[in-house]
Amino acid sequence: PHDWSPDFVRFACEESLKRLDTDYIDFYQMHNPRMSAIESDELIATLEDLKSAGKIRHYGATLGPAIGWEEEGLAVIRDREIAGLQQIYNLLEQEPGRRLTEACEAKGVGVICRVTHSSGLLEGNYTLDTKFDKTDHRSHRKREWLVEGLKKVDQLAFLTEGTGRTIGQAALQWLLASPAIASTLPNIYNEEQLVEFAEAADVPPLSEDELARVRQLYDANFGLEPQEAAVGE
Repeated sequence: PHDWSPDFVRFACEESLKRLDTDYIDFYQMHNPRMSAIESDELIATLEDLKSAGKIRHYGATLGPAIGWEEEGLAVIRDREIAGLQQIYNLLEQEPGRRLTEACEAKGVGVICRVTHSSGLLEGNYTLDTKFDKTDHRSHRKREWLVEGLKKVDQLAFLTEGTGRTIGQAALQWLLASPAIASTLPNIYNEEQLVEFAEAADVPPLSEDELARVRQLYDANFGLEPQEAAVGE
């Protein structure tokens, strides 16, 4: 269970400062807060005290562990003076991220996106023959997650054909098209992928027509029947 008591929050901050060997933390995030934490004036006062003391410069919230938590996200955006919100958000999993991003933009809150490539579907490496190690969280998903996901990815070929982008780069450019997105946190497994994702900033941004087509596809579930699929980190 989480411990949001003032004493523990201060202790945790001091321990982080020691581990990082620094005098302050630029952005301190509440990790997976539930509504009780978001509604705790005592917790927010403690974070404000740490900010006033120069221990942290800004604070925010990270929603999770899995996708969702819309109510908590909207509450912390609306009721607290956070600098940023971290959430799962990607081209194939747009809700509730889309609504939360819109709320952040209206409030001037930056958004940090994780699971940017939909647990690997948007990296361009999966096939119907892909097998996951039993220690991989994706091994616990229904096979439909992979089958349906690849059908969706196939319909996104217009983002790569003749554009100079890989699908992995297009996934990042789709996120960065929103002015509210402050940063993305893609998973990187090797040097080749590091270079590919870093170069996403240099490929052509998605056009308005491409963005509209992506939204149309998503809103129609890519023409597929909805499937129940577990979503994780």
